[in-house]
Amino acid sequence: MNTKVLAIIPAHNEQNQIGTVIEDLLNQSMPVPILVVLDNCTDGTKAVVKEYLKMYRQVYFYETVHNTKKKAGAINQILKVIWDYPLEALLIMDADTRIDKYAVEHAWKVLKSDDSLSAICSKAGVLPYQGKNIFKRMLYRLQRLEYSLFDSQRVETFLGIKVVHGMAALHRFSAIKSVGGYDDDNLVEDYDLTVRYKESGFKVTVDLNMKAYTEVPVKLKDWWVQRLRWNRGGLETLKSHGWNKVTRKDILQHYFMNIMTPFQYVFLIAFIVMLLQGYLLMHGLVLVLTLLGMVSGIYRLKYLEDRTVFDYILRFSLIPEMAYGLLQSFNQYHAYFKFLFNKKQSW
Repeated sequence: MNTKVLAIIPAHNEQNQIGTVIEDLLNQSMPVPILVVLDNCTDGTKAVVKEYLKMYRQVYFYETVHNTKKKAGAINQILKVIWDYPLEALLIMDADTRIDKYAVEHAWKVLKSDDSLSAICSKAGVLPYQGKNIFKRMLYRLQRLEYSLFDSQRVETFLGIKVVHGMAALHRFSAIKSVGGYDDDNLVEDYDLTVRYKESGFKVTVDLNMKAYTEVPVKLKDWWVQRLRWNRGGLETLKSHGWNKVTRKDILQHYFMNIMTPFQYVFLIAFIVMLLQGYLLMHGLVLVLTLLGMVSGIYRLKYLEDRTVFDYILRFSLIPEMAYGLLQSFNQYHAYFKFLFNKKQSW
């Protein structure tokens, strides 16, 4: 067992999932101590963890005290407890995440290979959805494609990834201590932590061999709230950090989106009209651009695990993903509105 690494799992009412994530960690090729942070649990989460504690000496738990800051507050509380422990790394992961048997070992090797690395995030996989509702299945499949696109973008930017997501990530202990842990008032604490890592001169990266999988919302309302929190939290993070060499790229992306989004709407409408009227095949430039987009999209499917024929059809047809992109744009504009007018919202 590698006692230089500690796995931390913040858990709030996770009695149905916590046993599974503990099992995943117990079965790692490089076992590590497991610390479950029980955060205001009112269900049977604690009882489940206690059963594992009886059977395995490497399982522990800690209960938060008067925490009102959700996940970030729970992690910050345990950071204060272990601050002086002789640790080299923390594996911080969500309680509803599944990880591959070799995930910790792969990430540990990457972290040890470069002293300037502060954190390594996992591949962002999606757990299967077994429901029969056609709309929910479509939303699920579009998110599978989206998450694989996230992975392709992380690889392309490699040591300059935008965010070390909270699904599963290995953090250098000295690095997370040096930046003071999480900002527990931030809606997207993982993004804020990533920005502070970079501002402090650290690098962050992704290891696609560190495979992790999470559930995605299949109800449109749940998806909308999740993305609104991500988008508004991102804006508030950029505001708090201001313009600097770390944030300027993300700030410029927001300005670029404001300019380009109306053209996306026009292009989608024109694309549909031309397709229906048969003009698409008659216009060489449009056809070439469309084919290039298709080829690029098909190539990026290599980052999608367990891909099926339907995934290729969905990517090749273009329109469903374009419509999904427009939905994301509406959500982003909703976030802009709430941000600019300081609209309060509970999460």
